[in-house]
Amino acid sequence: MIQRSRKVIIFGAGELGGIVAELLARHPSFCGQIVLADINAELALRRANSAQQGALQWDSHTIVTAECIDLRNLDQTATLLRNIEPDVILNATTMATWWLRDLLPEAVKKRLHVVGAGSGVWSASHAALAYHLMLAVRESGILATVMNSAYPDAVNPALAAAGLAPDIGIGNGDLLVPALKQVAAQHFGVAAHRVGIVLVAHHFHAYNVLMYGHSHGLDFPVRISIDGRDVTDAIGREAALAAVPVKAGIPAAAAATWIVAASAVRILLAMLDPVGRLIHAPGPLGLVGGYPLQVGGGEVRLALPEGIDHDAAIAINWKAQRAEGIETIEADGTIVLTDVASGTLKEVFGYDCKRYPLKDCLAIANETAGALRSLGAKHGVLLHTH
Repeated sequence: MIQRSRKVIIFGAGELGGIVAELLARHPSFCGQIVLADINAELALRRANSAQQGALQWDSHTIVTAECIDLRNLDQTATLLRNIEPDVILNATTMATWWLRDLLPEAVKKRLHVVGAGSGVWSASHAALAYHLMLAVRESGILATVMNSAYPDAVNPALAAAGLAPDIGIGNGDLLVPALKQVAAQHFGVAAHRVGIVLVAHHFHAYNVLMYGHSHGLDFPVRISIDGRDVTDAIGREAALAAVPVKAGIPAAAAATWIVAASAVRILLAMLDPVGRLIHAPGPLGLVGGYPLQVGGGEVRLALPEGIDHDAAIAINWKAQRAEGIETIEADGTIVLTDVASGTLKEVFGYDCKRYPLKDCLAIANETAGALRSLGAKHGVLLHTH
């Protein structure tokens, strides 16, 4: 179904934002305008030109333009939003590019991914620019669907606590869906489009299954079907998860961004679809973790599998969130680390901090980025942090 002319603004012209612009500009279901906004004017222009020229190669009528913007400048960002009046805003910015840590030696990586630490350690760096963007969205007064790519499992609920919730996230648990479809299709010898997957999965579950084929004993619901018939028991849940890195393994580090970008485009188009679609996404409705959803026309509703109610789904995701280093989120959005996460931060990086107030996340992000660069240099790895 061809969408009516739409406006989408993507904040961040880096690896993820640039690829999303490229894919969306060529997509046959999208028609409209894409604005690629970044603090680096030349990067934004060159990425926008690339997406525009690629779209023209495919005879797409989508228009791609660039804007120079500093998200730390609230008035400038709010003015840009009012001038463009986008239908969808995608935050593709972060001050802690996730795959940089994968460039560290394996022994160091293991210390950063123990159960109880993990990505929660970097949540301030993911929240910093998203917080400023959401303040600008509020000040602008516009009505738009807001999608956040920066660790939405934790950042979206933190922003929600402060009254600044994005509508939805991208990637993370959603990345398990095509991987499990591929595994099931191979197992049963059927076309992958006949396979249905429904799951409740946090970033913790997705990362560990994609990397190692298990989730360290933290259970989460998975339903696998073929043509609507449940075949979960026939393939075996644990066997299916174990097969993911073997039969559906994906590239490491930055090369995996293409799959994350594909998730972003799929969710974005689903949010614009007036008919609605069943998808998976993290951080919807200000909730921790990832869920199956019915979305469309900018609206989001939970579509939980049979036997899993609202409270149970949230409990599953909170257990995984604590396994990734966040103990709780306070009423004002302050992110509180687990003892394991704060201990890891102090032991590995020499940085002593347990609470991440949203208003302080930018300063904390700069400090942890410096600590990460120093750690990389110690091991002979040059890490280009923001």
